[in-house]
This record gives sequence, C-alpha cells and structure tokens, in this order.
Amino acid sequence: MTTTIERALELAREGVCLSAEDIRRRLGREGYEGVHQHLAGQSIIRQLRAELAKHRIP
Repeated sequence: MTTTIERALELAREGVCLSAEDIRRRLGREGYEGVHQHLAGQSIIRQLRAELAKHRIP
C-alpha cells in the first residue's frame, strides 16, 4: 500500500482535489488512518499546495 504522504502527493498531482482539506477527506474515504497527523506539518502542506497549484484542472 502506498504511504499516506505518497498518496496525498499523487492526489494533488491528479488535479481533482482543490485543497489540502479535500486531500485529507479523500484519504480518509480511501481507508488511510492518521491522515491529520501525517499531513499536519507546514512542509508537507506547502508541498501539497504547490502541487495543487501546478496541476489544477481549469
């Protein structure tokens, strides 16, 4: 199984999520545990936001 952070970055790159909170919800629906703890740091949030901005579908 892909790690929580790896999957979060995949979701950001797919362009279907609009925010880090969308990614958290999606990970929860996919069965990942401890999502809020894994995605609580400023560094990962910055990375996710950067990927979301690059890959957002207009």
